[in-house]
Amino acid sequence: MNGAETIIDFLTRKGVKHTFGYPGGPVIVLFDAIYKMGFPNILTRHEQGAAHAAEGYAKVSGLPGVMLATSGPGATNLVTGLADAYLDSVPVLAITGAVARKATGTDAFQEADITGITQPITKYNYLVMRSEDLLPILEEAWTLTTEGRPGPVLVNVPKDILAGPVNSHAITAQPYTRHRPPRIRTRSLTSQVYEAIAASKRPLLLAGGGCVIARNGTEDLRRFVEALGIPVATTLLGKGAIAAGHPLYLGNLGMHGTPQANTALGNCDLLLAVGTRFSDRIIGDPELFTGSDQKRKIIHVDIDLAEIGKNIHTDIEIEDDAAAFFEAMLSALPSKAGFADWTDWQQKLRAIGSRYAELVADMYQATSPLRPQYIIHQVAERLKGQNPVVVTDVGQHQMFAAQHYPVESPRSFITSGGLGTMGFGLPAAIGASSASPERTTVLFVGDGGIQMTIQELGTLAKQKYPVKILVFDNSCLGMVRQWQELFFDQRYCNTILDNNPDFVKIADAYGIPGERAHDGATLSAALDHALQTDGPYLIHCAVDPEMNVYPMIPAGKMPQDLLMPGMEEEN
Repeated sequence: MNGAETIIDFLTRKGVKHTFGYPGGPVIVLFDAIYKMGFPNILTRHEQGAAHAAEGYAKVSGLPGVMLATSGPGATNLVTGLADAYLDSVPVLAITGAVARKATGTDAFQEADITGITQPITKYNYLVMRSEDLLPILEEAWTLTTEGRPGPVLVNVPKDILAGPVNSHAITAQPYTRHRPPRIRTRSLTSQVYEAIAASKRPLLLAGGGCVIARNGTEDLRRFVEALGIPVATTLLGKGAIAAGHPLYLGNLGMHGTPQANTALGNCDLLLAVGTRFSDRIIGDPELFTGSDQKRKIIHVDIDLAEIGKNIHTDIEIEDDAAAFFEAMLSALPSKAGFADWTDWQQKLRAIGSRYAELVADMYQATSPLRPQYIIHQVAERLKGQNPVVVTDVGQHQMFAAQHYPVESPRSFITSGGLGTMGFGLPAAIGASSASPERTTVLFVGDGGIQMTIQELGTLAKQKYPVKILVFDNSCLGMVRQWQELFFDQRYCNTILDNNPDFVKIADAYGIPGERAHDGATLSAALDHALQTDGPYLIHCAVDPEMNVYPMIPAGKMPQDLLMPGMEEEN
């Protein structure tokens, strides 16, 4: 086999269902191998679409998503998706073409140092310079995508290695091995953790994205929470780690989290954080949050030691996988008699949650133009119990979806967290649906975000996946406009989109059916048609342009310093 055939054979042996990619000169031989070997590649309309689609596939399946791109601009178009995957710990493998080895460093046509460019945004990357190294590198790269903290890995292969022979005996080549120091495992610290919990009067468990990523970790999380009766909140990427309707679940916290979750975070005397990196969107000002006047004990569990103590001071450090942590804690579960009575704490949080639910109920009323909360609620009601995959782009609609869509299971809420990448939604929904085509995939996307990768409607039309797209058209870049309104004296600079296209006509041009919705009746009819239609469907929703996302914590403030009209007396 030549190098290209070796790569496709490798992917086949790893059980890869399909790749996402776009051809080009240096990778013609790779796509020729795809053709000759009958390997399925989903042709996206842009390499950024391939990267986000691979992310969507990986986030739903838990398996590495694979993207293919040519050298130069093809490879550099993957950069945003790789950076997004790096911050959100998504296992993806990028295989890119490169100019021939003898032309490396000569500024040859379509040459770019993609290994140098992506070094800060990948777990590791490789430039293959010997054909005998190709298989060992692929083996190690594949392992690295999911080993420890998952993330993106890139393998850059010169076109002469793709076209040249690879020794068939190298098929059994072993990957390179790397040494790492021993971890601070949970089992040696279970007694300390339980002592801290027992001494607490206002405990909170914070479940981050690591709880969703960890295999079989969410069931043990639920058992742990119920055994202790401890309130639990999730980060944006932790949504789905515990069922939305669970009585101990406070909702997701952070800049636009629920009042009860943020109140718990700001007032707890013990914070048990598992699988989260304490970003600024969660705690605002680290110095305020961990100041000497707070008297708060923090236990931080993360599989990546570099994240522990990076943003905030930690009292107990545990470097472990979230699933392993909860398994060890359950095996060492002491008698409940040793714990304090948290009834008052729980009742206070429930009271805040009940008051918030009353305000939310008012948002679920039909209006014209439509409220985003109403749209999301209507979709959730129709799909209740069906466990759909919910995908969002980035912006106001993303936060509304996080607040108002009750996610039913892990790996069912797919969004761009750390990088906040507009344009993520549509290609990610395609990748998510390719991982689980038997489920309905719902995409909530803004009028700004969809126009960043709108060409991927062509990919969706070709694949015919059951992706139901709801475009929230408020004729502006809503989140930035909200900040301009609240903090910049309504100076709306370059955030008004007053010449948006007719998205239904664009969908129709690609062969995707759709319709407009501007009030309760038209939305109801459109949802009926969308869910009765096999394959994709687009609903262009006219949304109130003055609607802001609340609750909201101003930048640099404490979690309990949230803005929520109607709940001022609670804060």
